[in-house]
Amino acid sequence: MSALNDPILYISGPPVFHLPPQLRTKEEVEIVVDETIIEEESTSIYEMKNKISEKNIAVFEKLKFLSKPFQRKVYRPLSFHMVDGSIIQGEVQEVTDDQVIICTNGENLETYPILQVNKIFWRGSILK
Repeated sequence: MSALNDPILYISGPPVFHLPPQLRTKEEVEIVVDETIIEEESTSIYEMKNKISEKNIAVFEKLKFLSKPFQRKVYRPLSFHMVDGSIIQGEVQEVTDDQVIICTNGENLETYPILQVNKIFWRGSILK
């Protein structure tokens, strides 16, 4: 072995040899793409985002995050400030495309439209 090939760090594993630059070859690869025209398709995801404002999308993402089992245990108690001014305390049980199920008092399940949730507070400050 020459000084250039002496290993600097010993790792238990199979040997790896690198070829000198002049022995490396490049092969040209052509990728053929089908030239068919795809017509625009309408899906419910895009239609939902058009109907919902950016603020409601942020609330939806927070609700999705809070519906996971670990986050349900960590982020307690949550206060949901609704559009009509009411405040609901509880935890997120499940989130669908347009509704959220909130568990209040540890046992009561209440369903609300996501558009009705204005802000989410945790420990007195708004959840970011």
